Amino acid sequence: MGNSTFLYFLFDAVVLAYTCYSWFWQASIDLKGRYRTSSIVWTVIIIWAGFAWELLEKGDPGLSMFLAIFLLMGIIDGFSGLTPKRAVVSGYIRRTVAYQDIALVTLIKVPNPKKKMVICILTTNKHQQYYLRFSEGVAQIIAVLKNRIGHNVRIEVQDIL
Repeated sequence: MGNSTFLYFLFDAVVLAYTCYSWFWQASIDLKGRYRTSSIVWTVIIIWAGFAWELLEKGDPGLSMFLAIFLLMGIIDGFSGLTPKRAVVSGYIRRTVAYQDIALVTLIKVPNPKKKMVICILTTNKHQQYYLRFSEGVAQIIAVLKNRIGHNVRIEVQDIL
């Protein structure tokens, strides 16, 4: 097995493990957030940059499997929402946020005459922020969150205007 074949096998294994992890949490979502199309856009940009900068070559063995898994990962990473145990956020580095790590929840009502839209910002104890978008009403999101986050976690509701 050549160095490039082993490298693709290693990348395939890592990306496949991460994709399975993301798929597990995505399948557990019971209050779905809006799909984040930017995850697919970034996946395509990364693949394009790999070919443009000659980091990826068309004839490399294992490349097609790597690209298929990488695209699947990009598609799955666009899903976000709330599961019974964690909040699922969109991103490559951190996929879930444990409810016990959340210090503040900010819900922002977005005026949209066609459909409901609420932005949910989760602020952790380490002052990191993650955001989700929902097509649900504020009352429904608060009801789900109150059953999952600690009683000492403040929930703020704001309007954009």
